[in-house]
Amino acid sequence: MLIKRVALIVLSGALIVSCAKKSEPVADTRYVKVFVAGNSVAQTRSTFHGVIHAEFEPNLSFRVGGKIIKRNVDIGQQVISGQILASLDPTDYKLSADSANAQLASAKSNYVTQKANLERYKQLLAQNFVSQAQYDTQKAQFDSAKAQYEQAENQLSNNENQVKYTTLKAPSDGVITLTNMDAGQVVTAGQTVATMGVSGNKEVEVELPEAQINNYKAGMPADIKIWATNKDYKGKIRIINQASDQQTRTFTTRIVITNPSDDIKYGMAADATVEPLNATNGMEMPLSCLYAKDGKSYVWVMDNNSLAKLVPVELIGTDGTSMKVRATGIKNGDKVVSAGTNFIYAGQKLAVYTN
Repeated sequence: MLIKRVALIVLSGALIVSCAKKSEPVADTRYVKVFVAGNSVAQTRSTFHGVIHAEFEPNLSFRVGGKIIKRNVDIGQQVISGQILASLDPTDYKLSADSANAQLASAKSNYVTQKANLERYKQLLAQNFVSQAQYDTQKAQFDSAKAQYEQAENQLSNNENQVKYTTLKAPSDGVITLTNMDAGQVVTAGQTVATMGVSGNKEVEVELPEAQINNYKAGMPADIKIWATNKDYKGKIRIINQASDQQTRTFTTRIVITNPSDDIKYGMAADATVEPLNATNGMEMPLSCLYAKDGKSYVWVMDNNSLAKLVPVELIGTDGTSMKVRATGIKNGDKVVSAGTNFIYAGQKLAVYTN
């Protein structure tokens, strides 16, 4: 019985001691990935996607209408100045030219006759064999014959030109970028049947958003990346359209490549990066570092005690994967949380997650 009492007393004492000890709380540590802020200071630049074009791209058409009897070029074909691209049936135009030639011969014969008669009347007038009125009548007939002769000459020249216009020739050296014709097709005068890129400067055509149009001007430098050639080039803005596209509300802009290579082809995709007029210096870091709260931008920084600190930043720009920010509270070497920003609170213990 005594033994049972002693055991009960010992057990009670142990229980009291156990209750007297307070349990240590488990530290609330959040594992995160971090980005070390360094000298990655960059300026805000905008990248626009575009396509390679020639500086001059004339639409080609016949100056007369008719039926195409021959097409000599295809898309992508290199042509030289004066090369025949296509031909119309010239039969009707040659007939008109032959008729005009006959009319010219008749008008010339009449002109020569009236000229000789006028010369005789001039001599007769000097000898008083004809009156002044008779001479004036002959002079009027001569002037009419002369006018008809000149008109016939012009008509023949016009008809001969129309015969020449049945042949479409390349206005300069270049590449055919579009064809809209084939043998047997009937076209009208001025109807576009082909487009060519004139040899010379190669440009990137991009579309500037309406909200950014005043940030750029002609002559500004640009960095160009052509993915097909995997090369980088230099360029400058040549012209900015001052009227927006009615459907897209964007402004077509041409950026000329100042150091092109021979392997650049028309139609290739290209990216043009330009620094706007209002560019601002900032620190570059992953976009995943951004933490938004109450409509403001912040980043989480791990301080020297590995505690979370919320630092406000000003977002300058982003390209979809990285961002440029301006923040006075971040210096080189600071650890900025790049993953797990939505699960952190101020003062929380942080640890760097490693695989």
